[in-house]
Amino acid sequence: MKLRWSVYILFVGVSLSPGMAHAQDCSGLPTQFTGNEFPTGNFFSNFNNSCYLIPFATGNGSGTEGSDLNSQYYKMFYQVDPSYEIVILGTFPNTRYFSITDYDAHGATAGSILDVNIVPLTSAYINPYQPGTAFVDGQKYAASIGFEGAPGTLEAGCTMNGFNVEVNSMDGTQRHTGMDWNSDPNVFRAEPDFTPHIVDTPQHTNPNTAGVVMIRNYLDITPNSYETTPHFILRDVASGCAYPAAYALNTLQVVANNSTTGSAWLDSTQSDLHRVYENKLLPRLCFATDMRQVPAWTRGTEYVPGALPDGTYTTATVPAGLPQNLVAEGKVMRIRYRIPTTPPTPCTNGCSRSGNEELRYLSLSFEAADEITLASLADSAFTQDPNGYVTLIVGTGTTIPSWITAANGYTFLDLTALSGYQNLNSLKLRNILPAATFDCSGAAVPYRMNEYTPAGGLMGEYLPVVDHPTAASLPQVAAPLVQADSCGIFPDGGAAILPAACGVSTFPPISLTAVTTQCAAPGCNQVVVEAQPPMSVIGNGFGDFPNGLPYTGSSSYLEITDTTQNWSAGYSGDLCTVSISGWDNDLIELVANVNQNGMCPLLAGDQLTVNVWNPQSMVTATLTVTVASN
Repeated sequence: MKLRWSVYILFVGVSLSPGMAHAQDCSGLPTQFTGNEFPTGNFFSNFNNSCYLIPFATGNGSGTEGSDLNSQYYKMFYQVDPSYEIVILGTFPNTRYFSITDYDAHGATAGSILDVNIVPLTSAYINPYQPGTAFVDGQKYAASIGFEGAPGTLEAGCTMNGFNVEVNSMDGTQRHTGMDWNSDPNVFRAEPDFTPHIVDTPQHTNPNTAGVVMIRNYLDITPNSYETTPHFILRDVASGCAYPAAYALNTLQVVANNSTTGSAWLDSTQSDLHRVYENKLLPRLCFATDMRQVPAWTRGTEYVPGALPDGTYTTATVPAGLPQNLVAEGKVMRIRYRIPTTPPTPCTNGCSRSGNEELRYLSLSFEAADEITLASLADSAFTQDPNGYVTLIVGTGTTIPSWITAANGYTFLDLTALSGYQNLNSLKLRNILPAATFDCSGAAVPYRMNEYTPAGGLMGEYLPVVDHPTAASLPQVAAPLVQADSCGIFPDGGAAILPAACGVSTFPPISLTAVTTQCAAPGCNQVVVEAQPPMSVIGNGFGDFPNGLPYTGSSSYLEITDTTQNWSAGYSGDLCTVSISGWDNDLIELVANVNQNGMCPLLAGDQLTVNVWNPQSMVTATLTVTVASN
């Protein structure tokens, strides 16, 4: 997968085009609000029209993004200014997956709202993503991006009373947590002059400065129209009223729906540093070589600008010239694996998801050089046997036998029908929203690690196995590749660091040397009191976290105990949870979900004890620190 070295590239790479608005006279509309401009109605009756609605830029996964061609993207850019609020208006789409994500100036996820958690605009509407709920056209929602501005006296016609907007809000002043090289002592030992990571302070004095909002739909069958596509409105916080769309875009210039304007607001320098940190300074790991297939499947880095917040990417590099070589030898590419249970949505026949599916969405993409996606096959595009086993035959010019049909259990992709197929260089497997009980998704693979292990692979039967038989040797009926369950089974030892040979080494003795909250410079050594503190646990011998990353909840491998306030978080049965974004052998990054609704209060002077268990050996290490004031 080609490195996207600029946050600018990410957000301009797809074809973006604002939607078409209905013709309406928008001249002479108020741009200053003194208290009497909108005496009647409400925010939606006065501003839900084309004079105020700003279309998102749109893209469909094509171009040089390495994206899923079954996706639909909507993007807008903003600068943080407490005088304003962004209000997003939309209709629930008829799609498999849908989310609204806020990315900070580094292009990293700062907040996200999943489809099932979006509260409809009023009680007259339903959320069709709830389990057992069939899709119904025309169901409205609204969400907001706030910048911590203080409301004034709202004009009567600018209020949102009775509408569910703020319940679907995200804070645009927040920066992402984790992926913090300031807390990684290895970085500054190797590169003493490496530029520090820009983070917020416990006092919130260094907030985010700009960002991108992205709405994602996967397998969207909603008819495309002005009414069904989302829009946004720029709202004045003091009065609650909205600015005309043209005035917001051209005069205020705090929002944009074009990359030329919006990308200049983002911090491309920090984005580049994230890339250098994860691709140059962090190790790539491998337990064992998969002798069944030539490509080695690997989970990528944690940092990818604009990454899908609920999904994982597992990628295999294809040997150069493979399509041409297969033709010369009369061979095909055969891909066999097992597909988890997924919802029957989207549909028009009243279907719904049960909520018990193993995975919300899966796709397999074929990519050429420069991350140009040639084809994306969603889970529903495969011919599956009753147990979810599939056999995909990919043709690159070899004559395909007549028995390669769906009736015989095969799925067929004719790669030669796609422009640029000769440049095929990688396969990418996407897994979105695995169930908590399903441990065979891409989330089971640690970042920057090859999937295969001595036990057979962390994804088991759910990872594609690629081979290249001659076309004539293919069986008349597809034969499933049934394998032993090896999902989530880690060896009791550390992975080798590439480019050395794959292997398993003895873990170093587990130790805890420091626990800190995220701070603006290297060398921090204390936990500072704040709501939901982002924390780094530094040491060695931590092993591999088997519950999948990112992870929110409680496990048997980490516990934070406040012995002063008498609470614990993160361990099975504890009152409060933790959100673990990264778990390496020498560094764990997490957010302690404390100070919530009176539970697990954290105060300056408290004694905080952190316990970490190596998940493979179950040997533990402990460190106690005193919480500092902010």
